[in-house]
Amino acid sequence: MSLRYAVLTLLDIEPGSGYDLKRRFERSVSHFWSASHQQMYRELHRLHDEGLLDCTEQPQAGKPDKKIYSLTDRGRQVLKEWVQRPAPAQKIREPFLVQLFAGHHLSREQARVAVQRQMDQHRALLATYLEQNEKVLKRDPQLQRRYWLAHQTLLLGIEAEKTWLAWGERVLRELDAQVEE
Repeated sequence: MSLRYAVLTLLDIEPGSGYDLKRRFERSVSHFWSASHQQMYRELHRLHDEGLLDCTEQPQAGKPDKKIYSLTDRGRQVLKEWVQRPAPAQKIREPFLVQLFAGHHLSREQARVAVQRQMDQHRALLATYLEQNEKVLKRDPQLQRRYWLAHQTLLLGIEAEKTWLAWGERVLRELDAQVEE
């Protein structure tokens, strides 16, 4: 997948400025796809140049005009065609797992600290996802139905974080058991 389809998807939900788009991206797609602020703006300009986005300027007092982007009919068609194509399963790319794979260079205590640090990060992500889920569940039922599949990506994120935490607990128990031997 490329950033272009993430941008098209977010603008299909609601038109917005580059800043609006970045904020929406950070609250949703960024949990499974990353992009910098600069990449986002470059992609907006590219999509606009390709005729997939419209751009209107909104005057602001004392500031440069705000550019509001929205999908063109062609942009909506490109998104529709892309979403109907099969997506390949993505392999995990997790630096921590590579480090753990070389974990024989760590003492048990160093390994324990490394696993605990990862678990802390995954606990924080889980808390964020659960908070977002509460917001989704408070939305208008019509919006919940329309974006039901989008909500499923959040629910998968919640399950993934729970799995990370359960796995980490098992690793910590095993490390503790090895110390006792």
